[in-house]
Amino acid sequence: MPIIETPGIYASNKILSINEARRKVSRIKSQNKTAGLCHGGFDLLHSGHIRHFESAKKICDCLFVSVTSDKFVSLLKGQARPVFSEKLRAYSVANSQFVDYVVISDFKLGVEIINILKPSYYIKGQDYINKQNPDIDAERDAISIVGGEIRFTTEPKLSTSEIIRYIKEKL
Repeated sequence: MPIIETPGIYASNKILSINEARRKVSRIKSQNKTAGLCHGGFDLLHSGHIRHFESAKKICDCLFVSVTSDKFVSLLKGQARPVFSEKLRAYSVANSQFVDYVVISDFKLGVEIINILKPSYYIKGQDYINKQNPDIDAERDAISIVGGEIRFTTEPKLSTSEIIRYIKEKL
């Protein structure tokens, strides 16, 4: 469980259910516009995330961000993560000027949310450009199957895990 829980005051009309997001993506595409999707934990929102969203927004007309649920962040990053609950992370991401809509996804990988939303673009950071592993390969296949493309932003990677490690070692 996150060490910082979400007080009830954090809400945004940019945070949608997955079904609402699916309908919005469909409507956007029916207007000959593009929908982009970024997916991740986005724990301890930092300047690397903001630059990624800024670059991703330049690729598409409407940017959706899928925030991984607490359960899967813990499975992927360890029991001490996430620091912030999924609702608070979604609220923080929703308040980026570059993000149009946010969903909380209860999936380990982007494959499931790609299959549901069917975005025009699935947008990853530059550290994934030549990465070969079953997870990114499955995401590449999923976006292709739904008729979209994978795109990459180009800024250097800045990692929440590395920031946390630095804080633990230096303080």
